[in-house]
Amino acid sequence: MSRAPGPRGRLLTGSLAAFQRDPLALMTDAVRAHGDIVRFRFAHITAHLLNQPEAIEHVLSRQAANYHKNTRSAALIAATCGDSLMSGNSEAWARHRKLLAPVFQPRAVADYSALIDAHIQPMLTRWGQVVEGGGQIDIVAEMMDLVIAMAVRLLFSTEIDATRVESALSVLLNDTWRRLQAPFDPSMISAAFHRRDFKAARNLIDAIVTEMIRARRQSSDRPDDVLSRLLAAHEAEGAKALTDTELRDAAVTLLLAGHETTANALAWMFWLVASNAGQGFEASEPQHLFAEALRLYPSIWVIERRAVAADQIGPYRVPAGGTVLVSPWLLHRNPAYWPDPERFDPARFLPERVETRPRHAYLPFGLGPHRCIGLHLANLIASRVISNVYALFRLDAPDGAAPRLRPQITLRPDAPILLRPRLV
Repeated sequence: MSRAPGPRGRLLTGSLAAFQRDPLALMTDAVRAHGDIVRFRFAHITAHLLNQPEAIEHVLSRQAANYHKNTRSAALIAATCGDSLMSGNSEAWARHRKLLAPVFQPRAVADYSALIDAHIQPMLTRWGQVVEGGGQIDIVAEMMDLVIAMAVRLLFSTEIDATRVESALSVLLNDTWRRLQAPFDPSMISAAFHRRDFKAARNLIDAIVTEMIRARRQSSDRPDDVLSRLLAAHEAEGAKALTDTELRDAAVTLLLAGHETTANALAWMFWLVASNAGQGFEASEPQHLFAEALRLYPSIWVIERRAVAADQIGPYRVPAGGTVLVSPWLLHRNPAYWPDPERFDPARFLPERVETRPRHAYLPFGLGPHRCIGLHLANLIASRVISNVYALFRLDAPDGAAPRLRPQITLRPDAPILLRPRLV
């Protein structure tokens, strides 16, 4: 076995500064220069980036037991989400996964279609008023507000100030990314070292979620939502009751992961269609539009794992304890699997074209035991939003310039994306 090629970087910090400056550019340049398995050094951390479906399947699926999610990024996310689906390979993770899986199956989430449509209508009414005034909308803010309101309703059967919650979640995500990029994070020693704004945002989310859990425990009439289904599934197992902490961790994870990723992808999709005006993409199948947006702008743009034991990937050695990175952003732009990869083309997801690609060349929801549990709900929400919007409106991109990217915990645009709605 040999050592994988990769950039030399600086003497002490390797490629850390380049990653902090522009991680997408660093990874893109590296695979062009060194191939689809690249070795990086980030200060004291050695990482291997994989950009081949076979190698990725090896790590995330076939040999998943050897590639744990007990990583630095998972530990930092746990400061927000606790011991839950977004944390490592713990007993709590397995327990939550088992309880939640039936709640997110296609037949279960299909029941939410009418509720989703009802949440979309007030937004469309407001867009009609914008049309009358000749104004514009920030599609990023619109999708964030819409999807977080849906998420709260689907999870907890309640209405809360979506802007307040989204603002707090943004603080938590931004601070987590800041700490992930830092060579040393004092908050890993003690939670007392967290910044004041992080603590305030976490306390706000905790207060909202904890109050909803308390009210549900005391209620004899449980509404049909994810929290009730989680409690019912657990009670059917006959196991020890979930603690409030476990419920809080599961709820915050679903709230954070469920709104951020879907809202981002929808915002990118509407911009992509608007910036390709005149091509009639609005008539494409909603699921194809959403899938192509997730190809070009996957919300989870990088996945991290840690090798428990030394392994061989292709001709290269991966040491025990080494970090392995998978970037859907890069994989979805690999010209070996995606001809003309930068072009927006929803027809890539027609069944006959899907059959021509390697099975794991497309990973917007991950792969293996940690594959996103909410993918069916995300697809349902996206399909209903797209269908409802294009039944009434077309969106134009007056600026036309491609938004700058902000790759952090999720892949967000770096500034508002302004679109002008018009009636069909």
